[in-house]
Amino acid sequence: MKHRRDSVASLLVAFALAASMAACASGGVKPAPAPAAAPAAAEHTTTGSAPVDWPVPPEEAAKANPLKPTADNVHKGGVLFNRYCTACHGTSGRGDGPMAEHWSRLPKDLTHPERQARLSDGEIFWKLSVGHRQNGEEIMPALGYKLSADERWRLVLFVRSLVATH
Repeated sequence: MKHRRDSVASLLVAFALAASMAACASGGVKPAPAPAAAPAAAEHTTTGSAPVDWPVPPEEAAKANPLKPTADNVHKGGVLFNRYCTACHGTSGRGDGPMAEHWSRLPKDLTHPERQARLSDGEIFWKLSVGHRQNGEEIMPALGYKLSADERWRLVLFVRSLVATH
């Protein structure tokens, strides 16, 4: 009887080992990602420079905001910004939200005068709409499927209200 129990136990261990190996081979179990190295202090500052890897189609950049910058539209844009953007861009839009340092690329400072002057409303709208991925990593989520066009244009109006003097 003891011999049979040992055989059954050995069989169960072999089966569990085979199942684990099959799951790993099929992608069912993924190894834990390696911890990211802490970025150097200089990488924690944001500038007005544009990423060269996120070009906006000229026809999209040329689009004008159809909404007027009324207090109501800017306020509604702020509510949306607080819901969808502050985790990364921070409440003031400086790219210092609580999730900012968890990304390989820090969020941009939306208050930077150079960035505000360089980007058209159409560019901001397009970037909000389609988001940005690079090398399989989501840099910024796309809001085009979550928000209506008017809501995204209100977000543009709110982002415009964030301009600061540096």
